[in-house]
Amino acid sequence: MTSYIISVISAAFFILIAALISNVIQFEGGTNPKDPKKRKMWFWIMAIINPVVFFVLGAFVLAPVADDDQMVYDAYMAALPIATAVGFVVYILVGFILSKMFKNGKLGNWF
Repeated sequence: MTSYIISVISAAFFILIAALISNVIQFEGGTNPKDPKKRKMWFWIMAIINPVVFFVLGAFVLAPVADDDQMVYDAYMAALPIATAVGFVVYILVGFILSKMFKNGKLGNWF
């Protein structure tokens, strides 16, 4: 259960980072501005980094010691990929909701 909670916290952390990066990118004027592409690119880069970082963190830092109780370790390692997928889906859903809420702002360029 803790891996699911930490996965959602990880997704929230990476959404926050993506939002901060999007707000740092300056608006560009002209007929063909490149700033919306940059914001979208950084959103999707964070979407890729989020599950990778969580899976590595969960597998090497948060995993219980296999020597102590093999069944607990096996159950955790079975739940870890599911929690990683849940974190990715939460990241995409929250990003989509924020993109639609702030469609005239900088976050509106994510989707």
